[in-house]
Amino acid sequence: MSLHRRAWTMRLKDGAEAAYDKAHAAVWPELLDQMTASGIRQFHLFRTGTTIFAFQERDRPFPAPGAPASETTTRWWQEMSHLMVTDADGRPAHYPLKPVFSLTMTESAE
Repeated sequence: MSLHRRAWTMRLKDGAEAAYDKAHAAVWPELLDQMTASGIRQFHLFRTGTTIFAFQERDRPFPAPGAPASETTTRWWQEMSHLMVTDADGRPAHYPLKPVFSLTMTESAE
């Protein structure tokens, strides 16, 4: 199976760090189900100050940038909008990262 990966950064509004962390400690089950159904195999968020680093791995190609979001995703973004820097359409502003290095270890049969 071919895996597709992407990474990006996002920004929080000043003072929103604790509320963002709290929200992500209780992600909605329906959002988790939607991510799994869409082929996401890994999704990691890391934070330093107001900078969020995101990484996803998926078993199929990602939708084109700007593709319509699901109703569940749109509701989540609305819930996060008071915490995050957003685009004019209410999506979290994101800054795609270019892959520059990767190391993948596989277990060898001994």
